Amino acid sequence: MKKYFFLILFIALSIFLNAQKGTLKIVITDIRSNKGSIKVALYNEKDKEWFLKSVSKASQLKEVNIKNKKAYVIFSNIDYGTYAVSLFHDENNNGEFDRTSVGFPDEPFGISKNKLTIGPPKFKDGKFVFNSFEKIINIKMKTFL
Repeated sequence: MKKYFFLILFIALSIFLNAQKGTLKIVITDIRSNKGSIKVALYNEKDKEWFLKSVSKASQLKEVNIKNKKAYVIFSNIDYGTYAVSLFHDENNNGEFDRTSVGFPDEPFGISKNKLTIGPPKFKDGKFVFNSFEKIINIKMKTFL
């Protein structure tokens, strides 16, 4: 009987440890207007090479509305691990991150950890560890000019 109890306990513990998931909540501030929407991409470490290069390669994508120059995003059922978030304010709702004629950002943007970089940020600039049932991060929108 003891043998079965420990076997069941071991299986249950293995399932629990291998299936750790949680909820990531993002608060977006410093939005300059209520026009348009915020496009948010969540990248995990295995997809880090695609960070800011291809939103279709992100782990999850969300689009949220703006209210009172703030926005909130919730990603549920996220596996524990290392992630980075990129987002932009699609002010004209054309579905694209608009750039100037010389390639500089023409719409506000942000990344997790709010790190300022010279040139486009990399995954490492925004990476954070997600290892709790719930995590809240704050991202401030930035403009190039």
